[in-house]
Amino acid sequence: MEKILSLDLGTKRVGVAISDELGMLAHPFDVWAWKNIENLIQQLDLTIKRHSIKKLVVGVPWTLKGKISEKTEEVLEIINVLEEVLSIPIIKIDERLTSKMARDSLKIVGKKPSRHKSKIDQISAIIILQSYLDSY
Repeated sequence: MEKILSLDLGTKRVGVAISDELGMLAHPFDVWAWKNIENLIQQLDLTIKRHSIKKLVVGVPWTLKGKISEKTEEVLEIINVLEEVLSIPIIKIDERLTSKMARDSLKIVGKKPSRHKSKIDQISAIIILQSYLDSY
C-alpha cells in the first residue's frame, strides 16, 4: 500500500498526520510552525522523501454553509502552489468542525484545549486523514 500525509493548515501552525503502511489508520506525525510557503515546501519535500509518501491530503476550511471564506481562499491558494511543486497527488478534504472535534477530544481526556493548541492542530490532521482513509 502507500503512506499518506495530511495537513491541517492553521494560522500559526500546521498539524501533520501520517497513515500506516496499509493505509488504514492515521497517526500523529508532527506540528510545524507556520513561517511561509517556502518553509512549508521544504518540510514537505523532506518528509515526502524520508517517509516515501505517495499522497498528500489537505483540509479545506469551508464555511458551515459550504461557502468559500477568506481562509478557504488562502488554503486553496497554498494548495495550488503545492500542486505546482510537489510530485505527488494532493487531495482536498472538507475539514469543517475538525478543530471542534479535536478540542472536544481533549476535554474528554481532561485536558484544557487552551493549553494544548498544537495538539488541536495535530488531532485535526489525524481526523482529516482518517476521514479520507475511511472513504476509500
